[in-house]
Amino acid sequence: MWATIDENCQRVALIHELIQPGESFRLTDDQRKAVDTITAGLDGDKFEYLLKAPTGSGKTEVMLRVAVDTILKTDGYVVILAPTRDLIRQHVTYFTERLEGTGIGVGQIHGGAAPAERRAVEAGIANGTIHVVVGSAMMLTIDRHWSIIDESDLLFVDDVNAFDEREHLRLLHDLDCPMLFASATPDELRRFLERIGALANVVSMKKMPFDVLPTKVHKVEGVWGEPPAEQLSRADGLIREHLARGSRIFVIGRTRGDVPRLAERLEHTYQIEVEQLRGDMADTTEQSNRYRRKGVKVNEVGTRVAMMSAFRGKSPAVLAATNLIGSGIDIPAADLIVITDSDAFGESEVEQLIGRVGRRERPSDAVLLTGTTLERNPSRAMPSTRAQSFMPAGTRARQFNYGRR
Repeated sequence: MWATIDENCQRVALIHELIQPGESFRLTDDQRKAVDTITAGLDGDKFEYLLKAPTGSGKTEVMLRVAVDTILKTDGYVVILAPTRDLIRQHVTYFTERLEGTGIGVGQIHGGAAPAERRAVEAGIANGTIHVVVGSAMMLTIDRHWSIIDESDLLFVDDVNAFDEREHLRLLHDLDCPMLFASATPDELRRFLERIGALANVVSMKKMPFDVLPTKVHKVEGVWGEPPAEQLSRADGLIREHLARGSRIFVIGRTRGDVPRLAERLEHTYQIEVEQLRGDMADTTEQSNRYRRKGVKVNEVGTRVAMMSAFRGKSPAVLAATNLIGSGIDIPAADLIVITDSDAFGESEVEQLIGRVGRRERPSDAVLLTGTTLERNPSRAMPSTRAQSFMPAGTRARQFNYGRR
């Protein structure tokens, strides 16, 4: 099986420009050490881990190899929670391509998936044909999905910073399954990670799987109250330079309402079709029809799947979006990001957004338009009011289910 996975990794890495023709896909020393440390710890009944890994260091490959090791040893399934549906679909594609021909089934459970697809995944878990479930925080709030997580052999929480501590992360305290949290900037959630026991087992990664040129950050002072669309003129030179270079460009607004105005200004100024990504867009036509039947208003500019596919498939290309793209979205040849009203974003959010560019051996730029708003985004790392468990940090009821792993 591992030979098949390695062959798939080589093929997929070439397709997605992770390596050049003639090169071989290899794990970095940090990736190999992380896989070995986590799998050995799980075998030794350590139940919580923090994978501290900067953007672009290849943590998804670590997650995949730990997941496969767990599945082979337990003959069970693992669950991956991701903060956005776009990242969920990216993970599903990543795992499906690399596990082709292994018999390890991959499924997704989230609001953007059709009900029939979600039921098929639940049935696949029951009959043993689905071994990797990628889902959203919705799984934490629905009893039968909660049970799927609780009965899994391992839970990954990717980009844990993007989950709300009071709404989502507090629900993890009562799970009995082993848990692995992934974050580039875990300090904001230090209290939560301490309480749940993950800081007792920290695995760090620093080495990038390919040579990366540092992203050049440009902080450009604007005028207080200046509309986001007007702020774009301050990044005009870099936008034109990267369009001429054939880059893919992210332009970020802090609200859903900013996105269409940014797209309109970009299209008018640069005579290029601009894709959009915002939270009130349906994932697919099926979801749009489902929402319409329920009376839920959906933005009709297009579907998220179609927009992201178009953005990935063109060069040059421009995507106007909210901070949805900050959670793990990996786009080849994305070399410029322009963040309007950047003061309104938290420090870790800005770091995650900047991490969307400069993922290859190409020069990249990030423009932070500052001084335009008084709004600040506070840290989500706030004290919990939840009663403390009588069990010591890091102890899980499953610890006493001998022989499960």
